[in-house]
Amino acid sequence: MLKCDFHLHVNEDPLDHIKYSAEELVDCAVKQGFDVLAITCHDHVYPVEKIRKYAASKGIIMIQGAEKTLQEKHVLMYNITQDDLEKTKTFDDLRKLRKRKNILVIAPHPYYPFRFCLKERLEQNIDCFDGIEYSHAHIKGFNYNKKAVEVGKKHGKPLVGMSDTHHLFQFGTTYSMVDSKKTPDAVMAAIKQGKVKYCSPPLSFTKAARIFCWVAKPIVRKLFFGPSRKHL
Repeated sequence: MLKCDFHLHVNEDPLDHIKYSAEELVDCAVKQGFDVLAITCHDHVYPVEKIRKYAASKGIIMIQGAEKTLQEKHVLMYNITQDDLEKTKTFDDLRKLRKRKNILVIAPHPYYPFRFCLKERLEQNIDCFDGIEYSHAHIKGFNYNKKAVEVGKKHGKPLVGMSDTHHLFQFGTTYSMVDSKKTPDAVMAAIKQGKVKYCSPPLSFTKAARIFCWVAKPIVRKLFFGPSRKHL
């Protein structure tokens, strides 16, 4: 079983302000016993060749991916290039890409209350997805993942635990155990076959509060000061 996280952001993300580098993320993953990572910057494919050798020297394999804004909704795509990402503008484009290339597609945080979350678009385009994210952002008694679990069971899609890390304190809060050989192709195939289990205990009050403050901060800033340069 491989310990994995497939939803991670680093300081080359063009949308969010991330303080740590890919190397620092790998170092953090080593301390927590991870085997597989995927960096998924917003609308940007971080080229894993930049980090592959360093990660391999630490016993970690990398899968190339990105968090695509597709028809105003977020979609996680793996084993893609920047060219693939830019040419995929609609769900129909995604269907065509899936037919011609061995990619993995996961629905991130689909039922959280943000405009970029898939919500009803997930079931409308369920054929485009190989799995559904079980997000880290939940506390005891309050969990937006419940609908994702229902939809996953209904359509036979595996739940994949991921941390959506933007700050290193988030890393390791949720992850997946994948029954697979330790290669990118084997890991992607195992997820498609449902050989994955999510590990996602409720957040502590302290971590939940930190995440809430992180989410609220740019909203408050935008309301009072307008969009930051990072978002222009």
